[in-house]
Amino acid sequence: MAIMIADRTLRETAGGAPTETALKHGTVVEVLDDSTLPWTKIRVKETGQEGWTTDGAIDKASDSLGPLSREEVAWECVDLAGVFDINAFYLMAVAQLRSNVTGWATDDGSRFGPIGFSRQEWSLNAVQPEWKIEYSSDHITRWRAQMVVFAAMASTRQRALADMLSRQPSMAELLLAQVLGTEAAALAIATPATGLADILDVARRKAASEKIDAANLDGRDKPLLSRDGKTSLGLVGDHLEAALAASRGPVREEVDKMIAKLDEHFGPALPATGINLNSPHIPASRRAIASLIAEGFAAAGFGAIQQIAAIANAIAESGLNPAAENLNGERSFGLFQLNQNGGVGTGFPEAELKDPKRNIAIMLAEIGKPHQKPHRQRFMATTSLLEAVQTFVFHFEKPGDKAGETTKRFKIAQTLVP
Repeated sequence: MAIMIADRTLRETAGGAPTETALKHGTVVEVLDDSTLPWTKIRVKETGQEGWTTDGAIDKASDSLGPLSREEVAWECVDLAGVFDINAFYLMAVAQLRSNVTGWATDDGSRFGPIGFSRQEWSLNAVQPEWKIEYSSDHITRWRAQMVVFAAMASTRQRALADMLSRQPSMAELLLAQVLGTEAAALAIATPATGLADILDVARRKAASEKIDAANLDGRDKPLLSRDGKTSLGLVGDHLEAALAASRGPVREEVDKMIAKLDEHFGPALPATGINLNSPHIPASRRAIASLIAEGFAAAGFGAIQQIAAIANAIAESGLNPAAENLNGERSFGLFQLNQNGGVGTGFPEAELKDPKRNIAIMLAEIGKPHQKPHRQRFMATTSLLEAVQTFVFHFEKPGDKAGETTKRFKIAQTLVP
């Protein structure tokens, strides 16, 4: 016996007209004739119907679907992170938490795919006009469709929760919001002593508008919830941290591949010149670090104005101290203060973020993401130092007080102009 590993329509002859029979991946079949590649004749085990399909859609070595390739899912997470401006490590960790990164239905047929969607949850979220996403009910069994839908859901929820909290949420807070909905999660976060019953009451009342399947609160997501907001958030954080530890390796490999291709993204290197390294904002002991930032951005194709903007941001963030850290409500490390809690530093260990070369490379990888393309093009093309600083602050570094920090960092940048 063999099994379909992709959805296909059965054909009457090799390459001939399609029949009305749709073969779903997971359909067990018998191979009758594979001498006319790329077409293979099969018989459907359940119905006995015979016909032809493409050979690549069949796994002839198995009659059951195995686990997904973690490497393939990791690549998808990195790709979707760039499209939806959501953290790749977060996407992979949720797939790990929900399904151990597998692509198939639970035994009772109640949940499907790497994200563990229920039918109701899928029907509420499979069509998202904002993202030009439009899947049918049958697409719930397609793992890539699941990852796309969940990435869009996560991005939308992250923005909504950030607006409600007036700050960027941590990954644990974001997952809590994807479980409970934005309003219930914000209640749990802002008033952590709120009892679970009150939190769930809000979650259930808002379930339809928040596109939450309330049944998951008593099923799939029940192990993440406990007596009050504080305990529930801690529980979510513990589960997520364990999932990150089990799944970050393949994502790291894909991120490293992306970083290694920075020259391809940005074009030929430009000389790291035209910067006043004797600025009063650069201690003599930190001039080599400032030069390192300039060289890194020059190698990525950015000119002196962009290099100055980057250095000014690093000065404001860390004072050019590679060992700088901020543990006050976040976990930010290194030159650009990359935040491990849902920020650019998520998925990278503290020691790596404190390595100045890696910190610079990770920031450049953020700038190189597909969703940053219009901001990157504006940043690269500008001849205005103020615009360069503003673009860096608003779209790459993203501190809390963007307007105030733009003014502060522009003043620093002006001292770096020769």
